Amino acid sequence: MGVLYLGLGLYALNLLVGVAAQMGHRFGIGHHVLYAAVFLSAGAACVWAFHPALLVTLVVLAVMPKTRPGGPWHPLMAVVGLSGYVVVLLDS
Repeated sequence: MGVLYLGLGLYALNLLVGVAAQMGHRFGIGHHVLYAAVFLSAGAACVWAFHPALLVTLVVLAVMPKTRPGGPWHPLMAVVGLSGYVVVLLDS
């Protein structure tokens, strides 16, 4: 379960960075490096603590680069991805 909480923590951190970016803060490559860590930890959580809801999170993370930051789909997809983790926590 530790990898699940690591993935959730990194996802939450990335959401906070995204909110800060929406407010005008610039993170440059750091946001992309964090995104890669979020993707890898979500994949690890899916392998070691499998729950079908985590597949939602992985699909959202895969689609996220196709959405435009600053547009309405980018934050909406981020929240949908978080819902995968929330479902897992509520189900356990």
